[in-house]
Amino acid sequence: MRSVRKGLAGFLVMVMVIAMIPVLAEVKSIQAATAAEITLPYENSLVAAGYVKITWKGASGSVKNYQVYVDGQKVTTTTKTEYEYYTTQVRKFQVSVKTVYTDGSSVSSETRNFYVTKKGLAVNEVMGEHLSPLEMNMGWYYTWGTNEFSHSTYSFAQFVPMQWGTGNEENNINTAVSRGYRYFLGYNEPDMGGDVGGSNMSVQTALSNWPKLCGKDIHLGAPAPALCPAWSNGSWFRSFMDSVDQNSFEFIPLHCYYGTYGGAEAANTFLTEVVDGTWNMYHKPIWVTEFAINGWGISDEYGKKKVKEFMEAVIEGLNEREYVERYSWFSFNTTDGYNSASALWTNATGELTDLGRTYVNNGNPAGYDYQVALESRPYTVSISDRNALLPDSVTIKNATYEDLITRNGVSVTASSELGNNKATGAIDNSISSRWESVQKVDPQSITIDFGETRNIKQVDIVWEGASAAQYSVDVSEDGVNYESVATVSSSRGTRWDCIRFSKMQSARYVKINGSSRTTPYGYSIYDLAIYGMDAVDPKMQIQMHGYQISTTHEGYRVVCSVEPEIGGKTVQSYGVVYAIGKLNGTTNTGVTEEELIVGSDNPYVKSYTAVPSAILNAQYSQSDTAINYAQVMKFGKKNIKAFQTIYAVRAYAKLEDETYVYSNMKSTSVAYLADYIYTRQLINNYNAHQYLYKEILKVVNSDYKEIAFDWSKTKF
Repeated sequence: MRSVRKGLAGFLVMVMVIAMIPVLAEVKSIQAATAAEITLPYENSLVAAGYVKITWKGASGSVKNYQVYVDGQKVTTTTKTEYEYYTTQVRKFQVSVKTVYTDGSSVSSETRNFYVTKKGLAVNEVMGEHLSPLEMNMGWYYTWGTNEFSHSTYSFAQFVPMQWGTGNEENNINTAVSRGYRYFLGYNEPDMGGDVGGSNMSVQTALSNWPKLCGKDIHLGAPAPALCPAWSNGSWFRSFMDSVDQNSFEFIPLHCYYGTYGGAEAANTFLTEVVDGTWNMYHKPIWVTEFAINGWGISDEYGKKKVKEFMEAVIEGLNEREYVERYSWFSFNTTDGYNSASALWTNATGELTDLGRTYVNNGNPAGYDYQVALESRPYTVSISDRNALLPDSVTIKNATYEDLITRNGVSVTASSELGNNKATGAIDNSISSRWESVQKVDPQSITIDFGETRNIKQVDIVWEGASAAQYSVDVSEDGVNYESVATVSSSRGTRWDCIRFSKMQSARYVKINGSSRTTPYGYSIYDLAIYGMDAVDPKMQIQMHGYQISTTHEGYRVVCSVEPEIGGKTVQSYGVVYAIGKLNGTTNTGVTEEELIVGSDNPYVKSYTAVPSAILNAQYSQSDTAINYAQVMKFGKKNIKAFQTIYAVRAYAKLEDETYVYSNMKSTSVAYLADYIYTRQLINNYNAHQYLYKEILKVVNSDYKEIAFDWSKTKF
């Protein structure tokens, strides 16, 4: 076999014969540099039906456009970096984004899995304080108001604001748009009096004020009538529809309560008369934002049985109807003796009733698991109270992270300052001083410069009452080009926000960037802490440089390098740790970076020590002192499952004191590698070209199109 030419750390630029097919540097770096990377939806997340927002990081280079694929089918071609995909199917979906370049080449992102649900929660602060929409399998919620909950458990569900009655319409919907909300509900029960929960307005009043809500970049719902338009007494909504521009809104919310009428019979009446009846009249998507049965108490066993039968049948029927986008049961409290058979939980504790468990467990997309969804999120947010300085360090999973702001050489700047409340007031080790921006101006930001690159695990902020209703945490290496790594929403004023990243973020600059406020004033922070550790020079550690496909050994090869001494300690041995991240590219095994270690008891993890024959003559590290080595993982079975399985990999080194150090974790599949190499013709011989096509790509996709071999790339 011909020896490999030297390359830089950023490349595996190799000339090899059949035995080894080269690929450019590590797959994750390839995607970050040349392909789109999906940012929303999160992996394995539960999202609300209707318009699902898909976003991605734009690719570098001469990009012609992006093609979005859902379940393998192209749904749009766009030059933007976001797209709203419409669906009302309650099931699992897969999305990928292909970057198409002006030279005709293309590369696809990794596939992202997400689940769609129609179920939501109708709750106010008293009702929902102790609930977790994520654990309850809910994709959305509303509060009959315009401010989302400050409870951190609600950050996992989509909030939908509502205009209760007339007054302040333009400000409310403009605020909703500025906060990035995608839906807005119209007037609540305008056909009912305030004594029974309605907003009590005439049709003419609603028509006069309705234009204030229209024409915004948001999906607007009609007023939600308490009396079904298909009923004889549903004249309010019919009159409204006779005079309003029906193109001014996109969907119709409905409310419906039956008095001691339950079971399958009531469910059929509800579905056909209320839901189907309204659809047949106006042919607009339906949201059922309140429905329940009243008149039976929680001690009435017959009533509870009939309510449960009604709920199960209705959920099934609503999920089956394509024109139904969403629904949310109304939960009476368990203390309501007259209606508590319809209670889903006890307000004071959040403890679910039997009916609540029925609501939680029915109508969910097959395969969804909230624990997997939680672990897949790139960050979590918790919101609580605090009136003291933040600690100098935090411990997370037995690892200690110090507040990097306390280091020497750290500086702070802000987009604006008001009076004596300078930017330094947020980091001066005093809870009585604060930073304050100018008032009534968005956006505003405060930026920390560490002076050098650090690894960031957690960001904590103690806000004054004039806080951010919506803000992002942005990171940068140069102070010019920023990337948003977290977004936080809360209607609460004085509070303590804690943003914890699943994987550490590398940055020199960290910006807290406020886009909307909780008050008419500005933004104000009492204390700010950023927890993490020093960024280690990769030339003095252990690295993974990329992947190759070996036709000789029938496997994929990981190329690594390690310094003979790390941190003043001699390296005793080194190798590679593997894990099955996703079986067949779809089933997440739940292996975390913390488990991808030598000696892990996770059955999906295994480590191998490099043998002397693994040492390479070629140099891939930028360091002349590093040892370059490789490890081959054989394919085993050459089938779709084996080729689409995603493997997580990291290099390791064992030091003289028996401790271990590890490279970053990377993930890829044989199918992705083969496609990447083949479509770019990163091959210098015909036999290797044919091997990729016949032995891998056609196995994965029988419709895969063959590419003629470029003979000009051969070397003799």
